[in-house]
Amino acid sequence: MASSFINFVNTTIDLVTYALHAPSARAVVFGFNIGGHLFIEVLLLVVILFLLSQKSYKPPKRPLSNKEIDELCDEWVPQPLIPSLNDEMPYEPPVLESAAGPHTIVNGKEVVNFASANYLGLIGHQKLLDSCSSALEKYGVGSCGPRGFYGTIDVHLDCEGRISKFLGTPDSILYSYGLSTMFSAIPAFSKKGDIIVADEGVHWGIQNGLYLSRSTVVYFKHNNMDSLRETLENITSIYKRTKNLRRYIVIEALYQNSGQIAPLDEIIKLKEKYCFRILLDESNSFGVLGSSGRGLTEHYGVPVCRVSIYRVSLGLEFVTDEHKISGLWRRKKEMRLFFTGFVSEEA
Repeated sequence: MASSFINFVNTTIDLVTYALHAPSARAVVFGFNIGGHLFIEVLLLVVILFLLSQKSYKPPKRPLSNKEIDELCDEWVPQPLIPSLNDEMPYEPPVLESAAGPHTIVNGKEVVNFASANYLGLIGHQKLLDSCSSALEKYGVGSCGPRGFYGTIDVHLDCEGRISKFLGTPDSILYSYGLSTMFSAIPAFSKKGDIIVADEGVHWGIQNGLYLSRSTVVYFKHNNMDSLRETLENITSIYKRTKNLRRYIVIEALYQNSGQIAPLDEIIKLKEKYCFRILLDESNSFGVLGSSGRGLTEHYGVPVCRVSIYRVSLGLEFVTDEHKISGLWRRKKEMRLFFTGFVSEEA
């Protein structure tokens, strides 16, 4: 028995020795003779196959106990949003000590103000100061709430009446915050399935209104009338058999991102040719364009009634009547918190 085992071992050693020293099992790598590379490769192949045949380890699917969750929460340390300040990073925030006019006082030094939105220089105007003082004496100051919840006061109605009379619109709607106009007006009038053709250079507020409307939005090249004409032509041909489809053109009068003025006279011709409605944003042009500051419509001599929805930077939205005025808000109860006037029947 022992002799048979010894003979088996000797035979195995002879086979391994022959495999290591066989001419086909030798290789020259960088000038060095390496023997038995076939044996090593076969051995590695066997190991790889063995590893691939093994099942990967998966931890048991056991939900964490409340104690384990509490321990993990106690051990968790959130990273700070900003690095902690040290002696090498002194922080002294600038302190504004005057009105935000063209020149202002910061930390006791007069500086030029490039961050103010006081385009017309009305901050500090004596007539406005007197009007504010009288309003404070009558209404006081303190916590109240948005107009949709707190209620409409006579100042709201008086302001809306004066603005609509100044612009020549049937009525106006006063908003507390300018961007909320675009956020609510566009989704209120244009719904899912409607078409909006918008200039690709419109500002962030309009872009969010377009997104919230869930309408089909098609952009044309910034202030390019050839691109707008081609876009309107394509949309008209595609949806020529679709009924009850509301279609809008959304533009800015004076573009916030480029400073260019929209050619409203050409856009009016295109919108009437292809039967679209115009939503005009006068955020940066009201009080600037036109001989009396009425904006882009006065600048081009276009009647304001040829614009369906008209919005200016005072947080006001004006809706003109190309056909007739009606109480659309009564048919849309969700709009009662935002609209307090009348809007165009065609919108």
